Amino acid sequence: MRCYKILIFFISVLSLLALLSLVFPVDGYNVGGFHLRFVDMETLLSSQDEDVETAEEKLAKIEAELRLQFVHDSLERVYQAEIADSMAYVDTLVSFRNFIDNSTARIYFPNDDPSLFYDLFARLDSCSSNNEVVRILHYGDSQIEGDRITGYIREQLQNKFGGCGVGLVPAVQPIPSVSVSQRTSDSIPRYIADGNFRQKLDNNHYGILAQMAQLDGDVTLSFATRNVKDNYPNARSFSKVRLLVGNTYGPFSAKLTSGKINLTKNIEEPTAELKVLTWNLDTISRFSLKLSGDAEIYGVSMDGDYGVAVDNIPLRGSSGTFFTSISKDLLSAAMQQLNVRLIILEFGGNATAYMTSDSLIMRYKNKISKQISYLKRIYPSAEILFVGPADMSKKINGELQTYPNLESVVKCLKEAALENGAAFWSMYDVMGGKNSMIKWAEHQPAWASKDYIHFTRQGANRIAELFVQTFMIYYDYYHFLKRHPQRNADDIIMKLK
Repeated sequence: MRCYKILIFFISVLSLLALLSLVFPVDGYNVGGFHLRFVDMETLLSSQDEDVETAEEKLAKIEAELRLQFVHDSLERVYQAEIADSMAYVDTLVSFRNFIDNSTARIYFPNDDPSLFYDLFARLDSCSSNNEVVRILHYGDSQIEGDRITGYIREQLQNKFGGCGVGLVPAVQPIPSVSVSQRTSDSIPRYIADGNFRQKLDNNHYGILAQMAQLDGDVTLSFATRNVKDNYPNARSFSKVRLLVGNTYGPFSAKLTSGKINLTKNIEEPTAELKVLTWNLDTISRFSLKLSGDAEIYGVSMDGDYGVAVDNIPLRGSSGTFFTSISKDLLSAAMQQLNVRLIILEFGGNATAYMTSDSLIMRYKNKISKQISYLKRIYPSAEILFVGPADMSKKINGELQTYPNLESVVKCLKEAALENGAAFWSMYDVMGGKNSMIKWAEHQPAWASKDYIHFTRQGANRIAELFVQTFMIYYDYYHFLKRHPQRNADDIIMKLK
């Protein structure tokens, strides 16, 4: 066959395919019990493998940025040098600012001002010497269930700043945690502000964990940390137990038992206010609380005497729009008494599946804006960091692809955070962007499950590691500027540009 005939043949085939892609319905035909679909030309001409490879390359770049060995090397030279060593100072400054201004993994701040976190860093530095617990609340959806992501963050921050224990847990926890096991002697009605298990309360007394257990009589709550291989060592023991209780309608008692320890706390008079009953103990890993009375139970905390506490607060199915439905007096009082200094909001995944238009995305942005504004208003002592959703994939025309409009959702959540005085970290971008969840699921060991939505335990630890690395870069930058207060970093950067 002559060359021109071969050429004509291929052109004819391609033309026929193009014609079929134009006339064939997008949703396909149902024929004899079978569903037939024809791939459109855009899909034919695009390369899924190319997208996935790009995601892998992006992740490798981010990992290289986060290592920042050159930053730490420069920082060490500055620590060892006199202030007159301008080159060491400038090199380190430039390295930090390149990351802060340009890295995909950077934290976005209102007005590009990382000083938003400087008071938080100062409190973390002093919590051990001041014998205080600095608390970080980590709210999220099912992506953080079971102490995933949160547990790794807690372990690393406690290694750095001191502290122990798993922090706050609800009185009743039906979802198993890798860090602590819980049992109740009898069933207790519980009310949850949002998500798949939502049970509405008329008085909005959901509390700091966005859920409440209603006590009417006697019940025993039992808690024990999990001491298993690869678990978080700092979470295995604690020395301070606190019970958050309110709306007691009569005498209330709580008896803590751990080994030979038997200590009872009482509330004699009825009160509508939040009460925090505290037991200061030697280091323990298990205990029980026998509760008697008629009251609302908002949670139990297991902390150290000092250091940092990081609380895992998952709400399966939630999109993060529930805070305005929690009593402001109850929520602010709990945050005040527990010394909350950072609130992490990790939401957006559950909403993404329903974001089919720009108007719906904008409506969701407005709802999130109201939540951030509400938290800032009722408790201005804490900073807020919004963590955007991870990449998620589903089959579109038979091929796994990132959910449509996910990037638009991430963009609007970033805008909502920055416009309301909160910081923002893009988990989607840090993973590698579009179609990166596919690569995470294919990784060995798997970093994501085959639903292409949720991280595995290994993947949760990996994304948490990337977050902690980013967080600590800003902490190091704070200390770098603190060490050399007489220098104007912004002026130096402008001159170098």
